Amino acid sequence: MSRTISGRTRRWRVAVTLGAAAALGLSGCGLNEGNSSSGDSSGGGDVLRIGTTTDVSNFNPLQSLSKTDSWILNAMYPHLLRIDANAKKAPELAKEYSYENGGKTAVFRLRDDFTWTDGKPVVAEDVKFSAESIMKYKLGNVAAKLTWVTSIEAPDPTTVKFHLSQPYAPFAEGVGFWMSIVPKHVFSSAGDLSKFANDSNWVGAGPFVLESATKGQRYVLKRNDKYPLAPGGKPAVGKVEFRLYPDVNTMMLALRNGDIDLMGTPVPASAAKTFANDSKIKLTKVGALGFAHLTYNMNNKDLAKQEVRQALSMAVDTKSIISSVLQGDAKEMSGPISPIFADYDNTEIQPYPFDPAGAKAKLAAAGYSDGNGDGLFDGLDLGVACDQSNANLTRVVQLFRESAAKAGIKLTNECVERNTFLSRTKDGEYDIDASQWGVFDNPMDQLRSTYLSSNPGGINYNLLKSPEMDQLINDAAATTDPAAFATKIKNIDKVVHEQAYLTPLYVENFQFAYNASKFTGFVASPSDLLGMVTAYSLAQVKPVG
Repeated sequence: MSRTISGRTRRWRVAVTLGAAAALGLSGCGLNEGNSSSGDSSGGGDVLRIGTTTDVSNFNPLQSLSKTDSWILNAMYPHLLRIDANAKKAPELAKEYSYENGGKTAVFRLRDDFTWTDGKPVVAEDVKFSAESIMKYKLGNVAAKLTWVTSIEAPDPTTVKFHLSQPYAPFAEGVGFWMSIVPKHVFSSAGDLSKFANDSNWVGAGPFVLESATKGQRYVLKRNDKYPLAPGGKPAVGKVEFRLYPDVNTMMLALRNGDIDLMGTPVPASAAKTFANDSKIKLTKVGALGFAHLTYNMNNKDLAKQEVRQALSMAVDTKSIISSVLQGDAKEMSGPISPIFADYDNTEIQPYPFDPAGAKAKLAAAGYSDGNGDGLFDGLDLGVACDQSNANLTRVVQLFRESAAKAGIKLTNECVERNTFLSRTKDGEYDIDASQWGVFDNPMDQLRSTYLSSNPGGINYNLLKSPEMDQLINDAAATTDPAAFATKIKNIDKVVHEQAYLTPLYVENFQFAYNASKFTGFVASPSDLLGMVTAYSLAQVKPVG
């Protein structure tokens, strides 16, 4: 059952997840400054300058998680598949994929015109090596998507076969989209890839490759003159420079002043109107593949109680948040599956009502009391962590603190710089996580990544260890009949909702701003993580005039 990737019906989609940065003018520690890479050695062509608020935390594409990491590394290292402007899977390195052996073998057919910037061709052995390395060292979220792989073979330079222990319908699209392909001839000599920094002498096969990196200031990428997905075989832009800014407001000012040409992060909904009278700046709106949410750390003695999690869900005024923070440009969610997945969204689930009095009564019934009469339950003091560079979520946390106080719950704002936030989240050093998952494109992988206790490299930020949930997820994962699969997913939705493992907040639209007087041709993709800064989009951009 061979499948060309564009133009077919897709019922299966894949899941994932995802203070101030040093100001631009501060001195930084140069990594590989002046590194010479293949490509446009003259540095000719225009420079596209992109604003970001976070440094690169990891140059190893097999284990990277940070947003800026993804933007830069995805421009360097190809993936088998990409997501297009309509949220559909499209070819990148792979021309097509198919299943054999009753669904237990996934086969990718590769293009034969990708080359690494040191001149060597990109071949099936590179794909095989990348996947086997992720499995060996359990690197990043992709490790979870390779769970069923028993072996991988590359019978010829353009064919890769993944042999699975059981059929898993979303496998090819999940691995194809999320897995970075690295050069075997470079990475195989690096030893333990979980410790490989990859912070110099970069070799890539994307439209651009890193030329220099100066922490706290900028990351400069030089174009690859041999990139088959760009018009004419190479990008029209000579260099891409990511510049660091301490916050979104400073970045917006830089765009207005002409210091950058594109904001990598979305424009906050409350600020979008400020660009209305600027003839140079254009706004592009895209939808979301993820959603904003509150996740509760099950290792916290209070949050381990279902009643407390339900009370917190009743203490969030989501409608007011959507109205005031997002200017109404968002949709409220009920369960853990975004309504974008209509086949799997359990519409029988209703959001927890905003009911501070009811939340207070639930906590009192659970044994909490207000001994000193200050209006807050004694001992119920929880921190809410978030990425402070996300203007919307920092405002959400502020409003949540205010509404929770009406329910007798004391919340402390613990929003911090993004990489610190990601580190603390990964290590379980938080009570409540207020965040926004960037890309979910399959509900099964989403649920496995977020709730399966045995999931290697997943995003089980609840730190949940539930035999019941494990059984439900594993049973659904082995179900290839679409109708039965949808029923099982909806049942998991119901359990997550009743247990209140997370409080879904909203699915929003995003707006990206760029200087249309200087550049055109961007191909926007849904979500704040993809947006305008995908490898394919950067390869299509061209200077105006």
